[in-house]
Amino acid sequence: MRAWAFLLGGMIVWTIHFFALYIVVSIFLTSTLTRVLVLAITLACLAAAGYILLRATKEWAGSTDAPGKWGHGLAALFAALALIAIVWQGLPALMI
Repeated sequence: MRAWAFLLGGMIVWTIHFFALYIVVSIFLTSTLTRVLVLAITLACLAAAGYILLRATKEWAGSTDAPGKWGHGLAALFAALALIAIVWQGLPALMI
């Protein structure tokens, strides 16, 4: 179970970001508080996805077996994809 959580960690962070932004924007609509909360949630999720990416690339470089190397590489790919998706999703709410 832990291996799956690590493998899908980037996608899980992106999902949390998606739903958190959806909830915040649905409740507060367009206000200054909304922009502050979106910025805080986006930065927190970027930090989490960045941590997963760094850890996955470190594990990938140190892995010797093929299945482990493949899994860590896939986790790094998902985390990098999550970083792009989080920025893409949070940016419009922060633009004036």
